[in-house]
Amino acid sequence: MKCALAGVLLALTTAHAALVEFPTKNRALLDGRPQDFFMYVERDFEGKKARPWQAGQFGFVRNPHRVASGVIYSRMHEGIDIQPLSRDAAGNPMDEVCAAAAGRVAHVSPESGASNYGRYIVVEHDLQGAPLYTLYAHLASTAVTPGQEVRQGEVLGRMGFSGSGIDRARAHLHFEIGILMSENFESWYDHHCGGSPNKHGLYNGMNLCGADPSAILLAAQKNPDFRIADFFAGQDPVFWITVPNSPDLSLLRKYPWLVAKGELAAPPAWTITFTGTGFPIRATASKLAVSAPEVTWVNPSADPVRYATRGLITG
Repeated sequence: MKCALAGVLLALTTAHAALVEFPTKNRALLDGRPQDFFMYVERDFEGKKARPWQAGQFGFVRNPHRVASGVIYSRMHEGIDIQPLSRDAAGNPMDEVCAAAAGRVAHVSPESGASNYGRYIVVEHDLQGAPLYTLYAHLASTAVTPGQEVRQGEVLGRMGFSGSGIDRARAHLHFEIGILMSENFESWYDHHCGGSPNKHGLYNGMNLCGADPSAILLAAQKNPDFRIADFFAGQDPVFWITVPNSPDLSLLRKYPWLVAKGELAAPPAWTITFTGTGFPIRATASKLAVSAPEVTWVNPSADPVRYATRGLITG
């Protein structure tokens, strides 16, 4: 089966398949109607209750705090929340959830209570020479199995409200686009998160780091020559971490676009540039010999640095 996705933008002179497509029929974002695309959250801040759709976007959009410079948001939302377009008589969403690009189903979590994502699916895509991952969460049901090859637009499951903190009224698809941070994640998890079983292997949300899916979807629609590595590299740098060179640094093997041509093949260390959300955007050879990861630069800010880095950097 395939989703009956709408046509391409009228601004395009020739039809083309976007590198990454919208995962549901909701394409209100293309029409300049974000309020009809992003699912709201319930907010009570300083005595005022609201339902801002902006909190369904990617980035620092949740948990407002008032600081000297004004109101900032400290909680990172790692994907986008897409509203349903149709519901049954009981109010359950009826929208099909479809693969944003062709790929292989890497993980299916069919248990509603196995994570905050509820029932979720991860699909691995080979896009422009590097693996990319899309994640589809809070599903009511799943229709694929791990290892299955899927076409762009193929049905993966149905939208729902499984997982914690979501009710029927706020049913939505939580959608992420990102990369796999480490092939050694399970060893790290066993060491740092003992006592809590990892039911998701490498495809635990802690090991998937994303960029803004709405920006990627819009850019892919507008430009048939859209290159996702260029999009990633164009994000704003917020901090640097210098790490020892190691065969275990799988990030650079999986994503060679992180390293510019002409860099040393085997330096003693690498300095990796990250966005404020923790997404790596480039790696440069470092002559600084380090025995453990070190913070070597942080973008100056009047606000506490933990707010700008989702708590990854403190002090």
